Amino acid sequence: MTSKDAFAGSKAEALLEAHVAWLVARWDSEGLEDEVGRRLDAALAVADQLKLEDVVTLRSIQQTAIGYASDMTLGGAIPALVGDIATALYEHPVHEKTRLEQLMPDKQFEELLDKVLELRELREAVVHESVSNPIFANLITELLYSGVRDYVATSTKLAGRLPGAKSAMKFGKAFVDRARPELGNSLEDGIKTYVNKNTQTSLNASERYLLDAFESDEFRQVVLDLWDENKHLSVASVRDFAGQLDIEELFVIGYEYWQHLRQTPLYQQLIESGIEVFYDTYRKTPLTEILEDIGVTRDMMVRDAMRFLPKIVRALRKKGLLESAIRQQLEDFYRSDAAAAVLNDR
Repeated sequence: MTSKDAFAGSKAEALLEAHVAWLVARWDSEGLEDEVGRRLDAALAVADQLKLEDVVTLRSIQQTAIGYASDMTLGGAIPALVGDIATALYEHPVHEKTRLEQLMPDKQFEELLDKVLELRELREAVVHESVSNPIFANLITELLYSGVRDYVATSTKLAGRLPGAKSAMKFGKAFVDRARPELGNSLEDGIKTYVNKNTQTSLNASERYLLDAFESDEFRQVVLDLWDENKHLSVASVRDFAGQLDIEELFVIGYEYWQHLRQTPLYQQLIESGIEVFYDTYRKTPLTEILEDIGVTRDMMVRDAMRFLPKIVRALRKKGLLESAIRQQLEDFYRSDAAAAVLNDR
């Protein structure tokens, strides 16, 4: 390695400065796109000769993915940022201009509905668990009791219009009260208890009814009619069912849940399994073909590079960082004994 004094004023230093100036000029805004295209073409030519298994191993990809998806510790500012993003999304004016049918065209809605209706085993499990729930049983009991009570009340009013019936009913009630005073006080509870004990038949019938209803064309048409009635609504009208604070809290809760989920073996193993399938599919494939299969083209890469590079280069040049960054990459070589020997500076 040449010393600092020996390097100063040497041909190597002059060549270094010329090299830096030449590269800076190549990154000038007028020739930047051509430079990007030239370098990209060279990289793609190399990539075309390399297969996926030549450059990476399955394990290296899995470890990298798990490192970012599961093991990386996220900063404490992220939850607050998630809340701010939720607020901005909730308040965005685009919700007022967007209709539900724009998000879900009729064809896609029908295809989704038909697919859901095809999931017979899932539907049967959901219906069975719902019907078996005590809340549903209590609902059936209340419905049956309300029907009995309303029927008795209506029958009593109708009977009261018949000659002598009203007196007979009063006499009957007074007779029952004298014979069994506690019966009048517990009659309502008794009816409820009786109905509750005999709801199983109703539950079985309701389960069968729900299963048949979901399989019927009438149910499908009801859902489609409901969609037709509401698809013209704006996203904002649906959004307003939940307040801004509710949405923000849901985002935060979802983020916290994801923080838990990303630590579970299930999350990690599914990522590893998905990567393994991808790797096994493309391990013998040239890198350029993988890009084509994914849908990434040369023009896309040049276009995306030109979205960012011009501003980055201008900022680096304005702050005097571009030249220093290039010089840092090259200087060690020009200071080396190898460079000095070629230039006869030593």
